[in-house]
Amino acid sequence: MNKIKSNLLTVFICFFATTAMAQPGLSVFTINTDDATGYLKWLTESTPTFVDAWGDSVVSSGICSPISGGEDDGDDRAFNDEASLKAISKISKKREIKRRDIYNVVKPSNSSYSAGVTLAQYNLLSRPNDMSKYIKTIEAMENAASENGFDDIEFVVFEGFGAGDWSRMAMASIQAPSIERLGAFMDARQSDWMAESMSAFPSMRTPVRDWFLLCTTLSSVE
Repeated sequence: MNKIKSNLLTVFICFFATTAMAQPGLSVFTINTDDATGYLKWLTESTPTFVDAWGDSVVSSGICSPISGGEDDGDDRAFNDEASLKAISKISKKREIKRRDIYNVVKPSNSSYSAGVTLAQYNLLSRPNDMSKYIKTIEAMENAASENGFDDIEFVVFEGFGAGDWSRMAMASIQAPSIERLGAFMDARQSDWMAESMSAFPSMRTPVRDWFLLCTTLSSVE
């Protein structure tokens, strides 16, 4: 497959779902495509077919395009029912699935992901020394952000589940209503309150990679 290098090369298909585990989980499919616009059109049109197949097991689903930090590679298949496979056959020659990842939600969102809503995100994958302390430090930073003009910024944390090289890693997601608000938050890193909030992080986790995304919710059970 000929890959076009652009910031729309890789898309992340995200599912918030009920699982066999005690808490809800996040399932992420990383997909490469040389036609991101066409892929988004196909996925939007096919989502009702997938929703019928999922029933109540998937709370919401969405698609994210990386602003920076996207990757290449891979191949796999995501769905098994006949209607879904028929829909997937329309796009299979235009995409490659790089990897699948499943996460536990260890610090959930306080907001609902309504269909049609787009959020800007900064995600950091890391190896924390102590997950509970890491989450408490993130919560303290979120509170400090709210007190300093960023009450529309939310922090969500996921933990890699099962096998694979991301297992037991933490993915901290800073979510904002727009890329402008996320940018304003990132610009505040030099402020006194942000510097104080971030001071504990270097000693409690080892960063692995980070990336920026724009994510749109395509379906939601509200």
